[in-house]
Amino acid sequence: MKTSFYQKFKWYCLFALISVFITGTAEAQSLPLPVSWKFKLGDNMEWATQSFNDAAWSTKQIGSSWAATGMKDNVYAWYRIKVVIPSSMKSAENGKGLKLNLGKIDDVDQTFFNGKMIGQTGSLPPHYETKWDAERVYTISEKDILWDKENVIAVRVFSLDVGGVGMYQGPYNIGRIQFSDFISIQHTITETADHGFITKIDFTNKGNYAFNGTVKYWIEDKNAKEVYTETKPVQVKPEQGSETEVAFTDYHPVNARPTDLSGQEKIFKVGYQVIQNNSTATVKNEQVYLADKQIDIKVAAEPKPVVAYKIKDVFTPVPLQNQILEGYMGKRFTQNLDERLLKIDENGIMCGYLQRPGNHPWIGEHVGKYLESACNVWKVTHDVRLKEQMDRMMYELINSQLKDGYLGTYTPDNYWTSWDVWSHVYNLEGLLAYYTTTGYQPSLETCKRMGDLLCTTFGNKPGQRDIVLAGEHVGMAATSVLDPMVELYRYTGEKKYLDFCFYILDSWEQKDGPKIISTLLSTGKVNKVADGKAYEMLANLVGLVKLYRITGDAKFLKPVLIAWQDIVANRLYITGTTSSFEVFKGDDILPAEEKDHIGEGCVTVTWIQLNQNLLDITGQLKYVEQIEKSIYNQLFGAENPESGCVSYYTPLMGVKPFSCSITCCTSSVPRGIALIPYFTFGNVRNVPTLMLYGPATYKENYTTADKKNIDLSLQIESNFPDDGNSVITLKTSKTAFFPLAFRVPSWCSSFIAEVDGKEYKGTDLQYLVIKRLWKSGEKIKVSFKIPIQILKGGKSYPGQIAFQRGPQVLAFDNSLNVDLIKKYQFGSDQKLLVEKPGNKSDAALLPEQWIGKQAYKVNIIDKEANATNHQLIMVPFADASQTGGDIKVWMPLNVSNNR
Repeated sequence: MKTSFYQKFKWYCLFALISVFITGTAEAQSLPLPVSWKFKLGDNMEWATQSFNDAAWSTKQIGSSWAATGMKDNVYAWYRIKVVIPSSMKSAENGKGLKLNLGKIDDVDQTFFNGKMIGQTGSLPPHYETKWDAERVYTISEKDILWDKENVIAVRVFSLDVGGVGMYQGPYNIGRIQFSDFISIQHTITETADHGFITKIDFTNKGNYAFNGTVKYWIEDKNAKEVYTETKPVQVKPEQGSETEVAFTDYHPVNARPTDLSGQEKIFKVGYQVIQNNSTATVKNEQVYLADKQIDIKVAAEPKPVVAYKIKDVFTPVPLQNQILEGYMGKRFTQNLDERLLKIDENGIMCGYLQRPGNHPWIGEHVGKYLESACNVWKVTHDVRLKEQMDRMMYELINSQLKDGYLGTYTPDNYWTSWDVWSHVYNLEGLLAYYTTTGYQPSLETCKRMGDLLCTTFGNKPGQRDIVLAGEHVGMAATSVLDPMVELYRYTGEKKYLDFCFYILDSWEQKDGPKIISTLLSTGKVNKVADGKAYEMLANLVGLVKLYRITGDAKFLKPVLIAWQDIVANRLYITGTTSSFEVFKGDDILPAEEKDHIGEGCVTVTWIQLNQNLLDITGQLKYVEQIEKSIYNQLFGAENPESGCVSYYTPLMGVKPFSCSITCCTSSVPRGIALIPYFTFGNVRNVPTLMLYGPATYKENYTTADKKNIDLSLQIESNFPDDGNSVITLKTSKTAFFPLAFRVPSWCSSFIAEVDGKEYKGTDLQYLVIKRLWKSGEKIKVSFKIPIQILKGGKSYPGQIAFQRGPQVLAFDNSLNVDLIKKYQFGSDQKLLVEKPGNKSDAALLPEQWIGKQAYKVNIIDKEANATNHQLIMVPFADASQTGGDIKVWMPLNVSNNR
């Protein structure tokens, strides 16, 4: 997503399930502005003039960002367009002129019409003030308009940060000034007893405008059948602040009172149209309203794919419903449910569908991400509260789909621009997850209608659109639909969806495409692909590896492996994430400060998903190592264990900027945590294998090599990650001979498994396989050492070090070292001699309110006194900054040879 701009949003939607407030939009004669404008980075006031020749300028679609153009901070850019305004648009409002709608612009704009400045929003440096979220509506005087001739609109835009967005959201049109410019209209729905609802429409005079007219109100069922209608007069006095309320009857669904709505309509479309007397000017508004909030979807048998993967899985996790996670990982998993998913801003993420358009370009992605997260968490927990919530949101979503299959948050004039396809990507993923979890067929049918619309809208045939031009970042945002389209083909068997996947690959390599495959094959570097945008690129690579799994064509796997190797070797932080300012940087350029915007949560999660797919098809432990590193550091570190708030970027140096506002990362990070059960315990080539350590219970129905069907369970008692000692109780429905395997991590030493007095020694980064006759109740003792490793700061932090214990990177949190920082500032030019941290954690070092029990002491040696006189406290990076402390992973320290 767009960089710091995205963090600015404090999402709100005036729509609520109990009370709804929505300002109407006008339906008057208007002139849509073209999508493609002339565009140039730089600044020259001559570019505002009507006579300036912009023929040499490039073109850019409005509604998209300019972040792909390699700009720097504090940049100016100009947009220009020529438009013919017909004289038939001359205003009936006493020559008041026309209004120019330019939507929202990031950050500051000055807008010119035929060389005359007609408006400015925000302030330019040196008195910079951004109003990136304000609608730009400027008045064009009739005397300045060249009727029936070309007029020039020029927009000068200033952006403070590196991720310039510019003219990022419409509407874009020229319209008549009419009553809706002077009268504010708000629509309120209030729930009443027995699933009824009352509708009120409030009119407020913003000036001294006299208004007389009517308001028509209607209710339709989900089949578009009108079930109620009423028309009432409305009059607003010509006084500023004058208010008028029009209320409509308390409506109750047929036969619903006083019982529930079983078998009755639950969801409606509520609308109104305000018409001014003696005028064609109107305001029309519609929304989806759910009358019964208790939507109970019965769970059917888990549907099986229609098309099997040609590349068979080497690793398959045990079913999620057969897992109980405990200890540190289990607590984080439960906190993700209680503090994030169950506290989701339901209205905020649904409002763009229930009342189009959405309040920002990518509001549509969140409900799909939520559904995928919720489904995975529900499979493990079967939490009743979560099931009720996800049923309700799914039901609202599928019933907001239009007849043609459209399920975005845009209005028709902006379909398939900016992030519109992107929203369909996540709706497909979320609804497919819901279908595979519950077997609810309407969820799949909704996906098929979306898929059909995408197949007819985009392609190389006459009249079809170019998908590369329909999304940000050289089209990679839109083409990431590859992933769910593979899954849609897998669960339907309809070949048109697979053909669409091949079309996407062709679009990558077209003249203006991102050239993902060809660039990786020729350069071997992800930062050379398109604009280097990490999240969108990784999402495309996940789709590509899935296409390999479904087709068996090895040419799809090769570029994925090249990308993986390049990221691990050159672009991966020690905490298991990548990207700075959301793009892949040069080799070994890994800045880690808060200002560097590192480790976007969406990037971390998509990196985990890529490794998940590679683990499934290969069983290679190097992919588990990457997953584990990301989980224990960047993923857990991005979600505050107390509040459930998420850090959009999660720095290694500075304060984690936790926020509960709706952003792509507050939706993505919970997805990553919800994926954990896919990596814990499963079968590698039909060998039950423990992948991640920690207390848990796993169960499965297992078939041995000699065809015995047994019920197998492992109960693991462990304090991991505190220590490496586990006692595993194996239970089986019958005595049987079969292998049992244990992953031996690369970060451990002295790995030993003991069964019935016999020891088995493991080798780093290999599976330790124990083949024997197993009896129910036998215990396996697993032990390994977790040594402290010292990591060097590399090119970005030369001369500095970090500490890693097992999969966990340790961090200095100044809130835990108040006395110490009074003496030592830990500046980059200060080298202190320290002993290697002790390997035993001491929870007594932590304050009472601290969540987590791991803390490690580091002795600071005073060289002058030749003695240890201070102790530095370090905690896992995932736990650090939870109370707002400033943290450091890279530290200017020298390690004593005494340890």
